[in-house]
Amino acid sequence: MKGIVLSFDPHLEIANLLVETYNQLWPDCRFQFRIPFTDRDPRAIFRAQNVEFISTPPDIRSTVKNLLCDLPEQEFVFWCIDDRYPIEIFEPAVLRAVRDFASDAGGDVDSIKLTDLTVEGIEGKLHTTFPRRLTRRWRRQLFRRPDTQRVENDKTWRQREEGGAREPAFRLAGQGFFRQLGHPKNGFYMPQFTTPAFLKQFFLASALPLKYGIREFHHFLLSKNLEHKSYFPNNFLLSVGESTFRGRLSMVCYEQMLKFGLLPPKIEVVRDYKIYSDRGLAGIVELNS
Repeated sequence: MKGIVLSFDPHLEIANLLVETYNQLWPDCRFQFRIPFTDRDPRAIFRAQNVEFISTPPDIRSTVKNLLCDLPEQEFVFWCIDDRYPIEIFEPAVLRAVRDFASDAGGDVDSIKLTDLTVEGIEGKLHTTFPRRLTRRWRRQLFRRPDTQRVENDKTWRQREEGGAREPAFRLAGQGFFRQLGHPKNGFYMPQFTTPAFLKQFFLASALPLKYGIREFHHFLLSKNLEHKSYFPNNFLLSVGESTFRGRLSMVCYEQMLKFGLLPPKIEVVRDYKIYSDRGLAGIVELNS
């Protein structure tokens, strides 16, 4: 199965982290990751064998078009942008079952997400007073710090998902998956199994400028409300971290790169972090500061 990595030249080191963490945390994932590039040589960065490099102009429309150009419209791919890298695998058996299900899924499913859409992200800052390795006790203290908080955004996106108790649409390895009732933007950037046809409805839309930036795309995504058949679990199958904050590298992402012996990109590192998890700050270890 193809792993579609949305990235660009300045973030190739981050895309490399994403590939390495999936390969090491989920060794039987069996993804062939597609990595876009324009001017840089990705062969000097990536050491994994399950990658293929796609030459493309740097704009988002061209990048997605080239990443998907020769793939069957309804054949599932693994969608994984470089700004959402895995931190810890919680349910490997369920992940395998989802992958196998997606490999044989028909045309009646648009996407299967791997995270609970009713749980918000956790954000905060890391501090030099923390020990080198975070024990469970320190993780709990960090989780309770005043500068560690659930992201406070408009909650209307959750109302349809939380409106009332309902039975899952299907189960895989005992895990229930629920039909996503709300806007397709919810969880759009999170790792998921989806189809080229579904992705093209957004990234190749005629309503977008020929060459658009990520902010323009995000505003478009918020405005596009279409009928879709997407599903999500009521438990996180893995925790996910955001790699950057306004173009600067998160300290948690930076530490993960050092932990895996990878070269970080040449961008500013900040102590802000944001992770998505329903089990606290699991996976944040090896603080070298």
